[in-house]
Amino acid sequence: MGIILTPENVDFSEVCLMDEIISRSFLEEYSESLKRYPETARNSLNIFDKKGRGSNVFGNILASRILGLPLASPSQLEHAVRLSPNTFRGIYVEPALVLRTLEDNYNARNLYSQLEKRNIKPTEENPVRISLNGLDLKEDSSSYYGLIHILTGEEEILQDERFSSKYDRRKFLTSDERGVPIFLTKGEIEKLSENEISKLRTFYARKRDLDRICLNRDLDLRSYWVRGLAGSSPSGRVALAKKFSSGNIGGYLSKLSKERDKQIRITNERYKRAVEIMNE
Repeated sequence: MGIILTPENVDFSEVCLMDEIISRSFLEEYSESLKRYPETARNSLNIFDKKGRGSNVFGNILASRILGLPLASPSQLEHAVRLSPNTFRGIYVEPALVLRTLEDNYNARNLYSQLEKRNIKPTEENPVRISLNGLDLKEDSSSYYGLIHILTGEEEILQDERFSSKYDRRKFLTSDERGVPIFLTKGEIEKLSENEISKLRTFYARKRDLDRICLNRDLDLRSYWVRGLAGSSPSGRVALAKKFSSGNIGGYLSKLSKERDKQIRITNERYKRAVEIMNE
């Protein structure tokens, strides 16, 4: 009998939704922390309901700081979607910002200036994606939101033409190792099976300004938000990346097995219902 070897002293990540792991004490601490901010900034941060639901590019960072847990990166979130897509249906999660052009937007100009100091210049053709994980917040009365994002060196910065409006409404099934959609050509889509076509996702982008990248309720990726950077709703969730060592790999595999069985059960139930409808 073969012996399966698993890596020793290796850290793994588990993506989880904040509302599923927090206690009332966190919400109390979060609410208390808002008192030190001016009103405008406080309004941008005051987004969570009594169950910890809600999401925007400011509150998520503060919540992560209070919990002591990192936010899920774009690649981690996409990996989680591949493993358990139904977990993210009906909600939205945002792992990053995307900056395309300078524009007349204080937050965009400030972030643009910080990137320039690192010899990174966002353009309409080559936008820059910045993970929320690793960013810090700073009060700034000149900002419409009362807050600006500060680069710390811990964030993930990626400049890539695939974030440009050139790829607006392009279709994809999965993403690469950096969490960037692998877009399909019309010819490739025509060769897909009906099952694959049903799993197609859409990327949405605009030409200019600073936006949030959002995994929406249909698993599409939207890189613009009509409600600005501070908009939030109860369907929003904060995705966190908890780390555990290879010593706990057995428990991790057990959870994966349960999730697999759950996904199979859901699929079978949907299929059964579809057959029943066809036979009615």
